[in-house]
Amino acid sequence: MKSQQPTAPDVEDQVPHTNAKHMRGLIWLCGILMVLVATAVVYFVWMMTKNVDTFSKGLRILDRSEWLGEPPTSVENLATPISHVIIHHTATEGCEREEECVYRMRVIQAFHMKSLGFTDIGYNFLVGGDGQVYVGRGWQSQGQHVKGYGAVSISIAFIGTFINVTPKKKQLWAARRLMEEGVRLHKLHADYHIYAHRQLSATESPGEKLYGLIKTWPRWSEDVTSLRRLNMEPLRFVERSLWLAQPPVEQLLPLPVPVKSVRFESTASESCTTQAACTYRIRYMQTYHIESLKQKDINYNFVVGGDGNVYVGRGWNNSCHVPDFEGLVIGFVSQSAPTSSQRKIAEELLTHGIGLGFVIRDYQLIDDLK
Repeated sequence: MKSQQPTAPDVEDQVPHTNAKHMRGLIWLCGILMVLVATAVVYFVWMMTKNVDTFSKGLRILDRSEWLGEPPTSVENLATPISHVIIHHTATEGCEREEECVYRMRVIQAFHMKSLGFTDIGYNFLVGGDGQVYVGRGWQSQGQHVKGYGAVSISIAFIGTFINVTPKKKQLWAARRLMEEGVRLHKLHADYHIYAHRQLSATESPGEKLYGLIKTWPRWSEDVTSLRRLNMEPLRFVERSLWLAQPPVEQLLPLPVPVKSVRFESTASESCTTQAACTYRIRYMQTYHIESLKQKDINYNFVVGGDGNVYVGRGWNNSCHVPDFEGLVIGFVSQSAPTSSQRKIAEELLTHGIGLGFVIRDYQLIDDLK
């Protein structure tokens, strides 16, 4: 049997159908290409404008997803803009490449959450030796870095240990650019202040080398009083055992209370802004008073350090040896005049003494500092 060949009209009928099918395919292909191009453009614009990557000014900030951070177990919102930045070091090994810093971030987070019981990595931001910033809790969440200060500050931790090692220039630059970015984003006040971790608690952090550098930054503040008051922190007493005082060489004479007179004196020693430095000054002072001046003990009832702490000397109940004076003697760690914050702390100390019944309300103040 012979196969039937299509007639000319049949072939003509198939041509429009084939062309239409081909055109539909082209339209679908163009549509897919347009979607892909639009997606790429949107992604590019987003990458160029998102807050966590400021490519235009050279600062790179890696989001939590980029260092594979675990989700927090809970979050407390941070009210911005913030006026206080606290600088730390992580007291770990440093890192110089992104993959090393990512590893350090994951180790630090695991330690904070599993060993310290934190809800997340403790810091708001961390800065690696690779010159990049790694988002911890970010601008919007309270940190767990200095007890009680998470709600009133942003914490920036330098990855590494900087007791004897100086941070790299690009690490310092990245931290300062991050703070500039915080101001630009209205997450930090334009007149924010910088503090070191060691100014607020007994710690080496951020390390002597890094601390020496941040003290030269324009926004560093020696005065921690305003931050402590913002945190409603009470007077902080450093008892004799904590500054490693030696016992009096003889029994001290009792001080009649409530005292009617108070004397302010300078210790004529170098100032100190950390508990470690002030502890050293107080111990040296006690040794000098006992061995050189032949006193029975450090010759102050209390000493106010530049770190915002009150160091207990002879306390409320024991008298100091000052000719023609009977009352409370308060020393200020300074070469001459104390800072305004030290004076405020001394006033709070006396108010506290009045409340305890150790000082009369209308006491006489003899100010040897004027």
